Amino acid sequence: MIKPPVIAITAGDPGGVGPEIILKTLKRHKRSSKIAYLVIGTDCAFKLLKQKTNLSLPFKKITRGEIARLKPGSLAFWDVSAEALSYLPQSTKRFLSVKPGKLDRANAAMALAAIECAASAAVAKEVQAIVTAPLNKTSIRMILPDFTGHTEYLAERAGVKKFAMMFVSPKLKVTLATIHVALKNVSQKITQAGLIEKMVLTDAFLRQRMGIKRPRLGIAALNPHGRETGTEEDRILVPAVKAARRKGIHAIGPVSADRLFFDAYHGVYDGLISMYHDQALAPFKMIAFYDGVNTTLGLPFIRTSPDHGTAFDVAYQGKADASSMRASLALAESLILKSA
Repeated sequence: MIKPPVIAITAGDPGGVGPEIILKTLKRHKRSSKIAYLVIGTDCAFKLLKQKTNLSLPFKKITRGEIARLKPGSLAFWDVSAEALSYLPQSTKRFLSVKPGKLDRANAAMALAAIECAASAAVAKEVQAIVTAPLNKTSIRMILPDFTGHTEYLAERAGVKKFAMMFVSPKLKVTLATIHVALKNVSQKITQAGLIEKMVLTDAFLRQRMGIKRPRLGIAALNPHGRETGTEEDRILVPAVKAARRKGIHAIGPVSADRLFFDAYHGVYDGLISMYHDQALAPFKMIAFYDGVNTTLGLPFIRTSPDHGTAFDVAYQGKADASSMRASLALAESLILKSA
């Protein structure tokens, strides 16, 4: 039998809604008969979820060595409690306990263990995609002080220097030129080389993963009305667009963002490059808050994630909306099957 591709689903911060949206997704989602599914997390989080909400699934527990034997359409669970305990001080290593809705070192250890094990398996090509439930950066920094996010962590684990964050919905596909940067520092972080890199990554993703033969990329201006209010367009953006075109990329712009997103919504562009976080995420979440997906470009494996956070305020109450997690799993499946 040919080994099926495997999608790993990490549980995220167990103090948040990760376990809940995973179970809600898997209960409603029709699994592909060509893919195996592997949830990675800690047993105590899912036991607490069952106790609090009565949500549960009959997981088949496996070890890492059994991933290669997973069957198409199967659903398994890799308990990484032992790995989580290794991140904690010796005095707290007797057992794991979830602290719902709170920043907590044990919660961080469980989240970190899940993503580390998934990354290790992906780098080793034991899994072909990772769907990551939300984690809390402040919590993870209790263990890894320099942690900046899933995107950067996975890129580092994969040994990738060129990567980008893209948000995907049926109407908009937007790559960020800068990610979590203070607004006052954005213009200093935007370079010709960086923009060209993001255009190359976006073009490759749309061609290779989404099957678009010649993607049309719209490039957002940094300033209101572009060159009317700033110099970055002529100094940085225009030369970067021209260089991308010489590489065969169908790049258009820079275009004022207030027009660019309208046109993209109506099908003028296949993908966009946005200069900073909220320039992209404000319009994106207005139209795709419930079904938007975050994906990482440039990795040697597929990675998708819901476009929301841990939602500590509704954790373990049965109230979490799983729409974005369902969309994240569906996109991972689609990308796997298109590349098969």
